[in-house]
This record gives sequence, structure tokens and C-alpha cells, in this order.
Amino acid sequence: MSENVQEQTLVGLGENALSKNVQVEALQEESCYGKPEKYDYAGVELPENYCYDENLLNEFNDLAGKYNLSQKSANELMSMAVKLTKLAGNNYSKTMAEQQRQQIENYKQNLITDREIGGAKFEKTMRTANIAYTQFADSEVQNLLANSGLNCHPKIVKMFYEIGKRMQNDSIYGVNIAATPKENREDILFPTM
Repeated sequence: MSENVQEQTLVGLGENALSKNVQVEALQEESCYGKPEKYDYAGVELPENYCYDENLLNEFNDLAGKYNLSQKSANELMSMAVKLTKLAGNNYSKTMAEQQRQQIENYKQNLITDREIGGAKFEKTMRTANIAYTQFADSEVQNLLANSGLNCHPKIVKMFYEIGKRMQNDSIYGVNIAATPKENREDILFPTM
């Protein structure tokens, strides 16, 4: 009977000891420390079209080496750095898009309230400006202006307005071009007669 109790105790103690050994070995295998000969981040998942900056990577490697980080620890930190960089990039893109949206709204407001072409003159101005815009700005230029919001910039609209005005007046660069009287064929063929 005492042998049976002793066996149970040993089994219980053995299990605890065995699981502690397994934990110690697992900690040794997964140690945070132990600088490798060279750090390699092939296991770190990068976003599409993303690559490491060599100078920053060298700085990171020096820092990881200074703290004697294992490859696993360096990979974990690098993965976190990639996530943070991606998040910062997304936030930057959103901020830039919002700034562009606000800038376009400012262009529109300035266009509508402009003393020369806005207010009560706005509709007439836009009709005249659009004559030149559709005549001289091909689809690529129109897309460029629209995507940047410059199609609402008062200076751009004024430029197209002036061109459109001159087109309506049959003038170019402020010089009137008078229509030439029709000449008959004889005068063209025999000017001296």
C-alpha cells in the first residue's frame, strides 16, 4: 500500500517536473535573446510593393544586435514596425485626401465668390469658359484638371474664360481679325488685270 501511495506521488511529482522541463526547454528554444550571425527577415510578411530601406534596416540590425535579440525577437519587432508603417501610410493617405477635398472646396467657394467671374456673372462666365475648355482641353487634360480640382481654380477658369471670350469675338490675343471680303476667281487668278 505504501508503494502504491509512493507511486501516485511520484507520478504526480513526475508530471509536474516533466511539464516544468518542457516549459524550460520551450523557453530556451524560443528565447528572446541570442543574436544570430546575421539577421534575416524573410519570414516577415511585407505589404505589396513594399521593400526595406537598406539604411534603416542596417540601423535596426545594429539596434537588435546591441540588445542581443534573437532572430525570432527581431522578426516580431520588424513585423510590428511594418504594421505601424502601413498604418501611418494609410493615415497619411487619408489626411492628404481630406486636405485635397478641402482645397477643392476652397477653389469652388473662391470661384463662386470671385469679383470678376463669380456671383451674378458665374453662369455666363462658366458657359464662356467651357467653350474654350471643351475646344482646347483634351480628355487627358480634363481628367488631370478634374482629379486635381484645378478645374475649379479661379485662375484656371479665368484663363479659359478669356480664351472663350476671344473665340466669341473672333479675336486672338486681343487683336480683332476682320473677315476678309470674298474675292472673285478672276481677281485671284489674274490680280493685275
